[in-house]
Amino acid sequence: MPRPYALTKQTLRAFITDLLTDQERLTKGITYAGVSILVYLFFHLAQFYLALPGQFIVGWGSVLALLICERITRFTRPPLRLLFILLSVFVDIRYLIWRTSETLIYERLLDFSGTILIYAAEVYAIVLHLLNIFVNVWPQERKIMPLPEETSKYPSVDVFIPTYNEPLDIIETTAIAALNIDYSKDRLTVHVLDDGATVAKRNDPETAQAAWERHYALRRMARALGVSYITRERNVRAKAGNINHAIRHTTSDLVLILDCDHVPARDILKNTVGWFIKDSKLAMVQTPHFFINPSPVEKNVEALRDAPSESELFYRASHLGLDLWNASFFCGSAGILRRRYLEEVGGFSGETVTEDCETAYALHRRGYNSAYIARSMVCGLSPETFDDLILQRSRWAQGMTQIMILRNPLFEKGLKLYQRLCYFNNGLYWFFGIPRVIFLLAPAAFLFLGLHVYYASVPQVLAYAVPHLLCSMILINFFYGKYRWPLLSDLHESIQSLFLLPVVFSAMVNPRKPSFKVTPKGKTLESDDLSRLALPFLIMCTVLTIAIPTAIVEWFKYPLYRGTTFIALVWCLYNLLLSMAGLGAFLDRRQIRRHHRMWAKGKLSVFFPRLKITVEASIQDISLSGIGLLFHIPFPLTSREHIIMEARDSYGGRYGLEARIQRFVKRGEMFLCGTEFILPDEQARLTATRFVYGDSQRWMDYWSKRTRKVSFFKMLWFIVKMAGKGFTVSLLAYKRLLHVPVTYAKLIIRRRKLEQAA
Repeated sequence: MPRPYALTKQTLRAFITDLLTDQERLTKGITYAGVSILVYLFFHLAQFYLALPGQFIVGWGSVLALLICERITRFTRPPLRLLFILLSVFVDIRYLIWRTSETLIYERLLDFSGTILIYAAEVYAIVLHLLNIFVNVWPQERKIMPLPEETSKYPSVDVFIPTYNEPLDIIETTAIAALNIDYSKDRLTVHVLDDGATVAKRNDPETAQAAWERHYALRRMARALGVSYITRERNVRAKAGNINHAIRHTTSDLVLILDCDHVPARDILKNTVGWFIKDSKLAMVQTPHFFINPSPVEKNVEALRDAPSESELFYRASHLGLDLWNASFFCGSAGILRRRYLEEVGGFSGETVTEDCETAYALHRRGYNSAYIARSMVCGLSPETFDDLILQRSRWAQGMTQIMILRNPLFEKGLKLYQRLCYFNNGLYWFFGIPRVIFLLAPAAFLFLGLHVYYASVPQVLAYAVPHLLCSMILINFFYGKYRWPLLSDLHESIQSLFLLPVVFSAMVNPRKPSFKVTPKGKTLESDDLSRLALPFLIMCTVLTIAIPTAIVEWFKYPLYRGTTFIALVWCLYNLLLSMAGLGAFLDRRQIRRHHRMWAKGKLSVFFPRLKITVEASIQDISLSGIGLLFHIPFPLTSREHIIMEARDSYGGRYGLEARIQRFVKRGEMFLCGTEFILPDEQARLTATRFVYGDSQRWMDYWSKRTRKVSFFKMLWFIVKMAGKGFTVSLLAYKRLLHVPVTYAKLIIRRRKLEQAA
């Protein structure tokens, strides 16, 4: 508890000394001071009357100031970071005041309805933007707390691997890696929680055969590896029920939850459990999710393959901000929870389909703490197809909407004000489909229906709206530029918006209705395949394409409205560019590998038994199937050459791996080879799994490789190129859509010709 102060010179000096040496109090003090300054800016500077030329200078002067400050390193650190943020917020509030006081004009009911819709969408976007600023005002990069030297002081840990219908080899890989975790073995127990072979499923005539086969296969695997196998009577409350059943049948102090495709590195407990020993009120520690394969959008849109993945924004930036406010939440996997507090809140919550966030919410309401360690220590699988991605995001959107409706964080007891704002921000984000669809269709509605929905002249737009948009983009790039390139959020959200919109509305109407659906993992695709979800997006692209020539006609037809028509035309062009770029995401690319390869770096030695020589090689890529190598050898290679590799990981562990060279190409004096592991027995498979997945530094190196900023104009060029490829996809989609009616028409014509000939 902070000590009280009497107001004297000595106590004031002591207070200032304590404030400067106590990081937490200093953070809160500067934050509260910033909020006070912010209030002053809101109600005085933002409402200060200036003629339009003066407003133009204020708006664009702010943009210029932010651009200059962004390039000064000191503004990335407190307290100057707060000044940078306040300037951006001032421009946002200035725009909102102008938009509210001068542009909401009533002429006709239909026009005014459209005006209010766009205004509400803008208010949503600004409120969400301000909440994001609050969350990320001062990201906390928590250090790893070392474990005590005496292993007797370690808390015991149960590792839960819940599974439903995933392939056996995926589960086995995760179980092997879990056994390899660097922790006191007498305090670590691994459990496979099988919800795909419950007693109810084995007794159901329709599912009995598959359930019994799965039951026996998983039990054999568990027995061979030496892990525990747990199943239950019925599939009640999906994943939450599965974990709660396991909690009742286990006893360890902590519980590590791993999705069955999330393979842990050996240091996951070493880097997290220390915080539980330090903080007796700590209920959970969350770590990032790293994905070995690109998401469907990244895989299908080739220009994004070198960009940071969609999840990196959350795990490498936003969650650090949440941790500052003690609002880091459990993300379903790669998290450790304290059993005692989990049992106190009744186990995992199952009222919504996002049981992970709901459970963290319950723990925070009880006054317990959370922590976030920003080191990736699991390697998982992203959905393989666009349909599966939408299934996953639909579940997240449903669950967060349920929390907002059933347990709105603004009104629930137990949370601190800052925690309420953080959870409200998390839930509010998933309503993005509503404003996105409004923004996509609004300019077309003006052009086709003649609706006047944005009452502003071009000079006003240049003085207020454009500086607001630019300042928001500069601030977002300032916060997240290394993890989310400019315009990519617009692209990702536009692609998903049409499909999440009905999901959110459904959850709002029936918040207790959504059911839990497992995201398929480890799929293969024999050939490129156009997603069935492409049709509604294709229709929207068609509407926006037709809107462009319509705008040109309106320009010449109605000279008095040229300013508004110009704004609608530019807006339509931007929407069309995003939509055409997004079309590429619907063409799922071929995926025939059983195990994904990813970039890796490192050195190892390669022994050639046939040639009796050893060479040093550089690792190029890696997977559970083999390693890509680059090396120099003065002798010719043969097909399927047998090799023995000696490697070390970042911990100093040694590995001996046998492989054969499957293919090779010569690059100057070097050979680039693709190898395949030779795994004759279980021990060889264990060694390969430990080498490929055991070193978390490999995932951090991969993240570092993609961590860089890209300029707005370079990203805009990327979007233009993606739109060109999206046009090709649209032609393919139209061809497939027209195939059935054209074929049917040909059959009718042929039948009539035969009838006439007869």
